[in-house]
Order: sequence, then C-alpha cells, then structure tokens
Amino acid sequence: MNKRFPIILIGLLALAIMLTAGCSQSSSGAQQTLQNYNLVNGVITVSAGSYYNISFTVTSAMTNPSLTGSFTASGGSGNDIIALMLDDTSLTNWVNGHQVNTFYNSGQLTTSNINVSITTPGTYHLIFSNKFSIFTLKQVSTQVNLRWYQ
Repeated sequence: MNKRFPIILIGLLALAIMLTAGCSQSSSGAQQTLQNYNLVNGVITVSAGSYYNISFTVTSAMTNPSLTGSFTASGGSGNDIIALMLDDTSLTNWVNGHQVNTFYNSGQLTTSNINVSITTPGTYHLIFSNKFSIFTLKQVSTQVNLRWYQ
C-alpha cells in the first residue's frame, strides 16, 4: 500500500468539507437558495396623523422567512417615526385604535434596524406610523427586504 494514500485521503476529505461549507440544506438534504425580495428602498413620506403601509405575504413554501432592513426618519422636532410589523387581524384592530400584539415595534425613534423572524404563513404589514404627530409630516429613508430560503 502506498504510504501517501492516507495523506491524499485526508486532503480529499478536507477539500470536500470546504466545498460544502456554507451551503444551506433543507431537512431532506437538498440545497436551498437564499431569496431576497425588496419591499421598500428609498424615501417615503408619512403625513401628520397618518401611516404608510407596505403589505407582503409569507407562504408555506418559504423556509426561515425574515424581515430585515433599517430606517431613518426626519422631520418635526423629534425626527422620529414608529415602525411596526402586524398581521391582518392586528392591523385592523390597530387602525381602529385598539391595543395589539406586534411582531415588531420600534417605538418612537429616529433610526433603527429591523430583523424579525417569521414563523407562520400569512399576510403581514410593515407600517411606518406618524399618527402621534399633529402637524408635521415625516420623511423616512428606508430599505427593507423579505428574505427566505427556497
């Protein structure tokens, strides 16, 4: 037997491990690809006493979906906005002034990052709320993506 055979075998195993590192695989062993759908990218205007709604759908075919991004608000004395992620039921209740459970609630801030894991298929809403402002509109510079594996 060739004395270099174990060294070559170890080298081939190391190469195989390096080539497969970083690949995402499903429970069935099939490789999955990261999907990235841009929901918003730019500056939006939110009137005083109002909100801006971006609706999106998560299906059962999406593996490990998440909402990721950031925002920065300007305008008024506080340069602030509230970002929320709600489902359909919570949106209806929130619009009507009722207390709701949120998937994400930034609070009244100037800037923040958004990183929310989504566990249930359904229709969701990314809200930028300026309902607290009586007179001043807000400019929100934002970039948010829906990401999942397929």
